[in-house]
Amino acid sequence: MLKYFAMAVLAIFMCTQIGWTYQPSQEYVSVSVMPGQTVWQLARAVTDEKTDVREVVRAIMEENHLSGNSDIRPGQILRLPVAAGQAEHARTVLAKQLVRQ
Repeated sequence: MLKYFAMAVLAIFMCTQIGWTYQPSQEYVSVSVMPGQTVWQLARAVTDEKTDVREVVRAIMEENHLSGNSDIRPGQILRLPVAAGQAEHARTVLAKQLVRQ
């Protein structure tokens, strides 16, 4: 019994080491940063009600190799992660934000 458990643990470990981990489907939306925008504002614009905005902020920072809000500037193009099938909705929300500014 212990032998089979050890083999199962080893198999799981091997799969995670070669990239066979579960990755939720994701798309990206590109946006040009407007004066005064923050990563948090951009994350809130593309986050659905089921997702923690802090996780989206982290993902944006990671995807764009940022260390803080001071790293973004007007005109910079950022890639924003969105849930699969939500890219068009995110573009619409971001476009509405532009109209309000």
